[in-house]
Amino acid sequence: MSRLVIIGASAMGRETSAYARECGMVVKGFLDSRTNILDRQSGYAPVLSSAEEYMPEDDDIFICAVGDPIAKRRYVRLLESRGAKFASVIHPKAYVGANVKIGAGCIVAPNASITNDSVIGEHVIVNVNASVCHDNVVGDFTTICPGCCLAGRVKIGKDVFVGAGAVIIPDISLGDGMFVAAGATVVNSFSEGRVMGTPARLK
Repeated sequence: MSRLVIIGASAMGRETSAYARECGMVVKGFLDSRTNILDRQSGYAPVLSSAEEYMPEDDDIFICAVGDPIAKRRYVRLLESRGAKFASVIHPKAYVGANVKIGAGCIVAPNASITNDSVIGEHVIVNVNASVCHDNVVGDFTTICPGCCLAGRVKIGKDVFVGAGAVIIPDISLGDGMFVAAGATVVNSFSEGRVMGTPARLK
């Protein structure tokens, strides 16, 4: 049986560990340079080593539970260069509609919803109570934080961070590497930069 190795042992990593177990997966441990990060926690698998030092074993599968898209990309590429294989963790209480495509290495949290005909790239996080509505396209390494609402036909580029509670209205496009602040309401398309406010503006 494959054993899951979680990159990152902070809050997202601990949450992902619980999700994985609730999916029936076996969690082997975490990769984190902060070897004592779980010392005050209980019930978790151990920190095995840092990602920089770890060499994948034959029965390992991986997931990266790091919210920052750039750091997430760096860790994934590092482990891939050593032959690591990535799996997705889709919580049984998440809703995934018809004709949805979800790439490798994704985390879909409880009460998240991804509705019909959406395409989710690789290593995307769709966090608790986030809604990704019909015909969305979400690029690789993007993080969608808790409580976000992406309405229909939204297109999100790669390496995008969408902060908690942000709302993106239908037919909006956001370019690669963008940052959307928590609580922002995005009513216009943007190709780059950081946006915040209601309506969201470049900052």
